[in-house]
Amino acid sequence: MGIASMLRAWWWRLNARRYDTMFGTAKVYLAPWENTRIRVLDLDGTYQSATYIDNRWCDVAFPYLALYDCIFSTGRQTKEVCMLGGGGYAFPKHVVAHRDGARIDVVEVDPAITSIAREEFFLNRLEKEFGAVKSGRLGLICDDALAYLTSCAKSGRTYDAILNDCFAAGEPETSLVTPHAVQTIARCLSQGGLYLTNVITALEGEQAGPLVDLVDTLSDAFAHIGALTCDRMEPDERDNVVIVASNAPLRIEDALSLFDRTR
Repeated sequence: MGIASMLRAWWWRLNARRYDTMFGTAKVYLAPWENTRIRVLDLDGTYQSATYIDNRWCDVAFPYLALYDCIFSTGRQTKEVCMLGGGGYAFPKHVVAHRDGARIDVVEVDPAITSIAREEFFLNRLEKEFGAVKSGRLGLICDDALAYLTSCAKSGRTYDAILNDCFAAGEPETSLVTPHAVQTIARCLSQGGLYLTNVITALEGEQAGPLVDLVDTLSDAFAHIGALTCDRMEPDERDNVVIVASNAPLRIEDALSLFDRTR
């Protein structure tokens, strides 16, 4: 990055818009990204979400979110999707704009985050141009993720895919990685349904602890567990890894098998 670009990025961050949230002060500002610029949601110095600000406003910017799109290429129909954690509503925008026939419920505990998404991350545009909420393609649920899943498990409400993108200051939401939570998630999936969660980990070596712990917990509730990685990831370096779990065999291209109870 040249000096001019560095100064521009510093100026954007210095002039960030600030919002009070349940988790502290969120900052919204422009940031350089792959020869363009994106608008980011920053909480405690960590990017929580981002959006393009040009005609790609309903496309995902972060590579790991693009991996979530695998739920639509498994050979089985995926119509009902639940996303845990709203952030800037990046993936929900993608589903509504690009996946006809699919609907997605977004569970976000903090109404301030959803307000920020409307004002800064084109959620309002999605609602206007696609009639996302009125048509039922997008459900906005203000609730704690585990509390909502518990109510779904009790009522029999199921989803074809549940996507976990709940983070606080870069760390996964701890209430969703307990054995009880994992069992609850499994009960909320339709037959052959998929559970996907993002974790920052290495695939092997000293920094693979988060992966090992997560697979150990998930294996109590799921028969098949795999991993999808971003391009150019070195096995012993930490990066975003999307873990995929199901009680049906995984038919996902490029997924690394981590656990298979049938073997």
